[in-house]
Amino acid sequence: MAGDARDGLIRVVYLERMSALMMAAGAVLSEAALLALVGTAHQREELIVGSVAIVFVSLVVLPMCLRLPARLRRTYEDAAPIESVAEPLDGQDAVRRLSLRRMAGFVGVLACWLLFIGVTSRQVMPPIMLVVMAVAQWARSRATAGWERANGAVLWQGVPGLRRARGRVFRVPSGAADPVARSRNSPDAQGG
Repeated sequence: MAGDARDGLIRVVYLERMSALMMAAGAVLSEAALLALVGTAHQREELIVGSVAIVFVSLVVLPMCLRLPARLRRTYEDAAPIESVAEPLDGQDAVRRLSLRRMAGFVGVLACWLLFIGVTSRQVMPPIMLVVMAVAQWARSRATAGWERANGAVLWQGVPGLRRARGRVFRVPSGAADPVARSRNSPDAQGG
């Protein structure tokens, strides 16, 4: 096994769930702004029909995303094994904050683009499309968590950059992956 991982890693499941939450929030906020800008007097029926269609599409997409695609399974299986994720926790918190800012920026730009499309076409539908992406990402996080349970490992990865893809994925044994759990289960913590 390689040495311990240092700062700059974030849980894959955490990043996927954060992405789903941000997309859902972006859909709600951008749709509210669009309804305020366009007006809803003559578009309520379209909004209801569109929402039902998006819900239907989400339900169709959901079972497809609950299983990891072959490319991701190969990525996780080939992930470099490391013994543990190193402390300090402050470093991991900084990584989470950085990931949150970058994810917020990405979702914000996407929501603004859909909002622009909605305003120029006077349609209230575009921002709701973010809901499908949020549902797909949430289902992907469930599939990733299932892979972790089945393989007795926890997946960590480098933080995505602004202009680059996500960093390399690392596989950590599930017992050594959570520094907080290790500190709680230590003899000193149990004795105190």
